[in-house]
Amino acid sequence: MPRTDSKNFFLNETHELSPEEKAGGGRLPKYTNISWSARSQRLFSSMEKLDSKLSASHDPLKEERYFVLAVPVPELEKESTDKRKAPDGTFAEETDFGGAHCKIFDRLGLDLLQVTSDGKAVVHADKLTFSQLSNRAARLPTLGVREQARWATIDSFDLPQPSLRVDDEWLHSLPQSELSDVIVELQPILRRREADEVMRAILALMNREGETLTANGADFSGRRWVRGRFTRASVRAVAKDFYSVQSLHAPLYSLAAAQRGTRATVTTGRSGQHPVVAADLPCVAVVDMGVPDSHIILSPYRRGQFYGQSVARQAIGNHGSLVASRVVFGDHSSHESIAGATPACSFYDAMIGSVPHFGNTFHDKAVIDALSGVRGAAPDVRVFNLSIGDHKTFSDFNETDLREKRLTLQDLDNFAFANDCVLVVAAGNSVPGTAPAPPYPEHLKDSRWALGPWASGFNTWICGSYVSRITSGGLVVHSGWPSAFTRIGPGLCNCPTPNFGAPGGNCDDAYRVGNNGHGVWGIAANGLGEDHCGSSHAAPILAREVAFTLRELQRYCVQGTTPFAVTAKAFLSLTATRTTEDAEVRELAGWTLGRGKASVQRLRSPATGSAVILWQGYIESSKDTVRVQLPIPKQWLASAEKPVLRLIVCSDPPVNEAAKNDWACRKTVARLHPSPDAKAVRAPRGGHYSYPLIDRTYDLQRHKPGESEEAPEDLWVLELSYEEIAPYVAAVEFDPRQRVAFAAELLDLSENPVDPQPMMQALPIAASMTRLSVTATPIRPPVIVRTL
Repeated sequence: MPRTDSKNFFLNETHELSPEEKAGGGRLPKYTNISWSARSQRLFSSMEKLDSKLSASHDPLKEERYFVLAVPVPELEKESTDKRKAPDGTFAEETDFGGAHCKIFDRLGLDLLQVTSDGKAVVHADKLTFSQLSNRAARLPTLGVREQARWATIDSFDLPQPSLRVDDEWLHSLPQSELSDVIVELQPILRRREADEVMRAILALMNREGETLTANGADFSGRRWVRGRFTRASVRAVAKDFYSVQSLHAPLYSLAAAQRGTRATVTTGRSGQHPVVAADLPCVAVVDMGVPDSHIILSPYRRGQFYGQSVARQAIGNHGSLVASRVVFGDHSSHESIAGATPACSFYDAMIGSVPHFGNTFHDKAVIDALSGVRGAAPDVRVFNLSIGDHKTFSDFNETDLREKRLTLQDLDNFAFANDCVLVVAAGNSVPGTAPAPPYPEHLKDSRWALGPWASGFNTWICGSYVSRITSGGLVVHSGWPSAFTRIGPGLCNCPTPNFGAPGGNCDDAYRVGNNGHGVWGIAANGLGEDHCGSSHAAPILAREVAFTLRELQRYCVQGTTPFAVTAKAFLSLTATRTTEDAEVRELAGWTLGRGKASVQRLRSPATGSAVILWQGYIESSKDTVRVQLPIPKQWLASAEKPVLRLIVCSDPPVNEAAKNDWACRKTVARLHPSPDAKAVRAPRGGHYSYPLIDRTYDLQRHKPGESEEAPEDLWVLELSYEEIAPYVAAVEFDPRQRVAFAAELLDLSENPVDPQPMMQALPIAASMTRLSVTATPIRPPVIVRTL
């Protein structure tokens, strides 16, 4: 067969079959041994008592909104025909408001706001709705099975205790006679008028001289907050009496995930190089400590600058410059290399440094402000680099602060959903000079190396660090192995993060990273070349690669259409390469570097020996099923000895912090059919239940011509739909349309592989596989906050 130039193949709306609705309905759970008379009495009595308890409160919204605690039944007896699960026909099911039972509040008309560490749920209803629920609870024995099933997991209701709003240990640590800086987070359901009422009531309670409110704002979800100077007595009074307050805590700060620099060298000028216009380059927004306005090297490549309220108006330290230089010039192993590098990317300077200056720290709430500011000023900037983190892991925070960290991460994930953008987050670094137990590389289970709050999301791209060059005296002596300081997954809900890895440097045998020459190169604030260590210097390498990928994918979009962020994620996840295959670190590399090194190269120059197929589109709602024709040539199946289909499906669902076990509110479902009317091919086992990335490898040998399940034609069908598995964030409406993309690859795993390219290019539909789908512009915002 004559040689065929390799191509990538792009599916679009011409390859989609007519949409079909999924079958609806579902059987009710069958609970047994429930005394509905006793349950009704307990529920009704607890709901009646709430009125008298609330009447003593100074909360100005006590006559309008009820924020109450739903107490679960520890476990229920449930009928089942599954003999393995229930040999006697029944089994005990534990109540889980953060997982399997989180949707019951929607069915009752309650808003789920929070699930506590002991399994209770903070829920909301207006006074009328709660009164109606109370009446229904009183009549439970006479109501039907469907209505009773909605109440089966709830034992009673109560008011949330003050300890749910403020951490007792932190409260007792506040000075009794001095003022402290405190943030008051209001309940997310409150409208602006109601929030103002609560703030005025709090002000009236603050009677000590000097007590005052100093700032206010709103999170991405619409939750309002106020910052002020409080006495300990005032903090206690607010926590005790104001149910419209979700939490009180000290301002939460994080830090730029940097390690100390090692040395500086004069960087030569670039006057002899051809000038590059920043506007012509792909752009990455660097959310960091800022780059000096007159930076001798980086200033020409700055697309713009944003800083919000209460952040520094000038760059702080070297970190922002070092990160931005790696966005612009890429990864380099020496001073000479970076000094002569050609710029390939521009950056948008999003400054978040705190005022007053506390080193490389920033206020957590500054991050979403910066993201929103850049998106508003430069909508074409869709890739953000967040080389930020914390030396603390989730287990290091008290329950109040932990919830706030999770809510910030919730806003980050939902920002990605709302804006179709890429948020690259550094995996974070261990404490310098701290040795793991057992030592590297056996330290996989050391909890001190666990991911921190910023690097644990579902819609963010988490980047770990590996050692790309071996240096004398370095702890890691194999190129491609994970850096000893890089944090280790999994992320939230045991999800498979980090996603990718990039060069971030090495450390010495004492796990120190300063003054050792083991770092990667960047340009400091003074224009000098320096080598530094840290995952913060790995993340910008991934971010620029994503920017290149989106720029390249744009070539395959018609005017007015842009590639989805999840399309880039699907492609890069499919084509990423492992940095090491050494058995000694295989598991460690999986939990620190994810799929390995991401590269745009196979989009620019398709590889021989396989065929990559890309598609992107919308699932219109939870009742919609998208059916995409996926070409798998029968001729290639007949010729290939071990044909396989590799499939990556990516989406970016809304998330909810209250969904403790799932995090995502939607779960994408993918079913592969050999033809439109054929049964679905059994999917390979494994994978995370709710994480929005499906990775499957289908063995196609049984579908070869002459085999028992022979594929009848060249065009298979991939069905895509989504299920709503958790309630959405209260008071926020999310567009029912769900972005989804897949990247598929045909390849032959035999010793003498057959290239699918000639057969793919010979298909009748090959001429139409040259662009991505034309996607309609949304006529409404993807996220609407009802509290505004």
